[in-house]
Order: sequence, then structure tokens, then C-alpha cells
Amino acid sequence: MKTKLRALGSLVLRNLKIFLSDRAGVFFSLLAPLILLFLYLLFLKDVQLDSIKAMFEGVPVDEQTLDNIINNWMLAGVVSVACITVSFSAQERFIKDKETGVIADIKSSPVARPVIDASYFLSNLAITVCICGIVLAVALVYVAIAGWTLSFGDVVGLIGALLMSSLSASLVTGLISKAVKTSSQHGALVGIVSAAIGFLMGAYMPTSIFPTAVQYVTLFVPGTYSAALFRELFMRGAIEDLGGLSEQAAEAIEEAYTLRLDFFGKEIGPKEIAIVFAATIALFALLWAVCAIVGKKRAAKKS
Repeated sequence: MKTKLRALGSLVLRNLKIFLSDRAGVFFSLLAPLILLFLYLLFLKDVQLDSIKAMFEGVPVDEQTLDNIINNWMLAGVVSVACITVSFSAQERFIKDKETGVIADIKSSPVARPVIDASYFLSNLAITVCICGIVLAVALVYVAIAGWTLSFGDVVGLIGALLMSSLSASLVTGLISKAVKTSSQHGALVGIVSAAIGFLMGAYMPTSIFPTAVQYVTLFVPGTYSAALFRELFMRGAIEDLGGLSEQAAEAIEEAYTLRLDFFGKEIGPKEIAIVFAATIALFALLWAVCAIVGKKRAAKKS
């Protein structure tokens, strides 16, 4: 056991050192979600703010409260999308090692196959948590500047949501990357996922505006539950402020910005969302274990 743990630690450290040695790659992994936030502030914020003001035309609602709601909604989307895109980008080391034959060389050593697979998973998880943790910190700084609406419990919850989202993303992207053979395929896939995932998980626009069939499709995307958790935690304080002025307005916001998911005809809140999200993580962990067992048996047959 000690030998396996020592081998696992060495491989994880090796993967992290290679990732950190590519300073440009680290920089752009961090820059991408921050650019998304910057573009929102420049182009999309006013559109969303005008839309929400139109909902409450004639209703005495504080404009700063509406501004806080829109800010926190978009920040939740940026952080949740970052967990997936950063994790997918960080799979590049695994793909390159597979493409260049490094993994085959490692597998020819006495190191067990599950240890090798676990090393890539853990290094990806560590990278995702660290980079997305910085993105979350920037988001919290922005909230502090624009208008703080979070409680201590909300901040703790956001950290927990970040860990769950990073774990889910590392499991899902790791499984997908097993089928990717070249860096060019990986690059194309990252581009497609980065463009589409924000819409599929309701990060860029509320899923409540989608047709019912599309809403049901989003329920099969693990990131949907990640985005819903971040929305709940980021927006809860601002919506409570709005509820103090108008309970009807608060309910309208919750419905319009999908703080309650329509889970196959049943409306579920944050606790149920967290349970479903945890169940999807367990499911993908099980799939990962099955793939590891199948891979080990195939390797044994070849030898």
C-alpha cells in the first residue's frame, strides 16, 4: 500500500509540475473565465438589467437590489462554467501522454494501472479546484465592491459547491478524455464544450425560457445542478433583500432565473438539487471504477 501511495504521489506531482511549467497555459486557463466576466460587464449586464426592470415596471423596487441580483446571477454562471472548461482544458496532459506513448511507458513499469488513472484524475482535480478557486475569489471581490449580499454560510456553501463541481467535472471530463486519442481532437472538443456548455446548463440564460423538451435535456447535464447551486448561494441574500420590499417580486425572480428546477415535472429546491448533484457524482465515480476494472482485465488479457 505504501508503495502504491508513493507512486501515486510521484505521478500526481509530476503532472502538476508539467502543468505549472507551462506558464502561458496556466495564465490562459485562468484568463478565459475572467474574460467571460469582463464581456458580461461590458455587453450583457445592461441588457439583463433592462429586462428585469421591465418585469417590475410600476413596482417600487430598489434599483441597487436588482443590480445585485443580476451581478450575482451572472457570477454564479461564470464560476460554474469555469469548473467544466478548466477541467476539460487540464485534460491536455493526459491526452498528450497518451498520444506520445508516455502512458504506455508508465504502464510497462511495476505501477498498477488504477494508480496511473488515479494520478491523472487527482492532478486534474487539484488544478480545477485551484484555478476555479481563484475565479471564485475574484467573483467574491466583485460582489464586495458592487454590493455585498452574502452571509458567512453562503460563502462556506460556495466553497462546498466549488469542490462538488470540480469533482464532478474531473470525473466527467476524465471519462470523455479516455475516448480522445489526439491533441487536435481534444482542442476541437474543448472549443465545442466551451461554446455550448454555458447554455446547456443554464449559466448564460435561465433554462425557464427554454422549451420543455430542452429543459428536460439540461437535466442530464451534471453542470445544470452545479449552476443551480451556485445561483442559489450567490443570489439568496439579494432575493431576500428584494423580498423585504416585495414578496411577489422575489417569487417572480426565483421563477424567472430558475432558482427552482423543474425536475421531470416536480419543482425542487436547493437541498434536493444538492442531493441529485451528489447522486450524479456517485454515478460517474461508479462509471470511472467500472472503466478501471474493464481496462485492467483487458490489459491482463493482452499480457
